[in-house]
Amino acid sequence: MGIQVNPLFFASVLLAWVVVYHVVYSLIAIVRDSSLICWSVGLLGISIVQLEEPPLRQFLAQVATAALALATTVYISLFVLQPGPIAGLGSSVRVRVVAIVLPVAVIVGTHLLVVLRERHFPLWGEARVLARVQRSVATGGVVIFTPAGRLFVRQRFDATPGEFLRMVR
Repeated sequence: MGIQVNPLFFASVLLAWVVVYHVVYSLIAIVRDSSLICWSVGLLGISIVQLEEPPLRQFLAQVATAALALATTVYISLFVLQPGPIAGLGSSVRVRVVAIVLPVAVIVGTHLLVVLRERHFPLWGEARVLARVQRSVATGGVVIFTPAGRLFVRQRFDATPGEFLRMVR
């Protein structure tokens, strides 16, 4: 018996893997980041707006936790769901490790490349807040300000969050 792939099911599982990774990564930032101004939920997922670059320790914790959640999701979707998106995968430990590590490495690696690109062209402070909030509003996201974000908008722009959102439209 060879490997059989159900293309539609596999595509939906791939999308679920990406969503799980980014949701866990974003949720950790929402809970742990003291410089978080706001976050938004929209058609393109969860977006976080930070005033300053997060510490390396927090970034590594976000990536590691999201990668662990992704690896768990990959394992469940490939080896626990019956029928799975890919039928005929072997049951040896080597096959399972490769089948789990490969998608985790691709998704995390892609995210790390995006982060490196952002570090190469850094944009922090008011400019980052304006650009990210404007992108969130333009894509139809619902923007939720943190208490620090409300204070930041009041001090820097002399506006309430609602006025600020109308201003960036």
